[in-house]
Parts: sequence; structure tokens; C-alpha cells
Amino acid sequence: RQGQSEGVRRRKDSGVAATMGATAFVGRCMFAFVFLASAVNKLQILSDPIAGAATLASIAPRLAAARALFASKIGFPLYLVLPFTDGQLLLLGTLTEGVGAVLFVADSSLGAKMLMLFTLVVTPVMHAFWLIPDKHGTGYQVEMIMFYKNVAMFGALLFWHATRPVVVGSRRGGTRGIASAADRVKWE
Repeated sequence: RQGQSEGVRRRKDSGVAATMGATAFVGRCMFAFVFLASAVNKLQILSDPIAGAATLASIAPRLAAARALFASKIGFPLYLVLPFTDGQLLLLGTLTEGVGAVLFVADSSLGAKMLMLFTLVVTPVMHAFWLIPDKHGTGYQVEMIMFYKNVAMFGALLFWHATRPVVVGSRRGGTRGIASAADRVKWE
């Protein structure tokens, strides 16, 4: 009898783990879609010489302001640390965003860290709503919404990273050192 109830519990636990895994995967896909769609859109724009030039021209003032602020606070120009052109910075950011999104869907901690880095660097530079003089204008409202959306996404990534399952010591019952989802969850 004990062996039979143990087998039933294991089947139930594996079903719970499979459901949790599928739900988490769908959630990561939905979350990463925002970053992946944005990265693909930027790559498409950059592939067109006219649209790419217009995009670079539109972000150049924001990058120049960020470089000036960095130099005034740190005491040396940013190009000593990051010797990249505006186009190279845009491409680097876009690749960080896209690759981070794909890795995050694959449940990679590196992907989450890449998205956190991207969001932390890009948000205050590209969505500085406090610098827009017309506080009632559409531009102000859009940038403020984008800023707070990115802050919320950073918070979600931070939460995801902080609640990652912990790798358990040595090999344990064929799980390659990682506790199964059913072992980690304590149902009350």
C-alpha cells in the first residue's frame, strides 16, 4: 500500500511540475515578446539606409545629453569607456535586447541579466520625460508611460531573478543536482 500511494504522489507531483513549467514558459514568451519585437523592428529600420539615418538623427541628441551628463558626473568622457559611434551603440543595444529576450525565453539567467542591463541603461536616456518642457503634451505623456513601463519590466525581471530555483547540492535521484519543481514547491 505504501508503495502504491508513493507512485500516485510522484505522478501527481510530475503533473504539477509539468503544468508549472508550461505556464512559466508561456509567461516568459509573453514577457520577452515586447523586447524581441522591439529589437526586430530596430534591426529592420537600421537595415534601411534612409530610415536608419532618420532614427540615428532622432536619438543623437539624447545620446549626446547622456554623454555630457556622464562626463560632468564622472569627470571623463564616455568615449574612453565606450568608444562607439551612435550607430554602433544602437546596434549593441538592439542585439543585447534581442539576444537577451531569446535567452530569457529559454529560461536563462543571462538573458534576464541582459534585459535588465538594457532596460537600466536605455530607460533614463531614451525616456527622459522630465526634460520635456510641455508637461501636458502628448510627447511628455508617452515618454512618461514608456519610462514607467520600463521600470515595471525591470522590477519584474528583478523579481524573476530573485525567485529563481536554487541549485541543490550533489546529484539527487537523477535530477542532475536540481530539485524538481514539485520538490521546490511547498503546498499549504
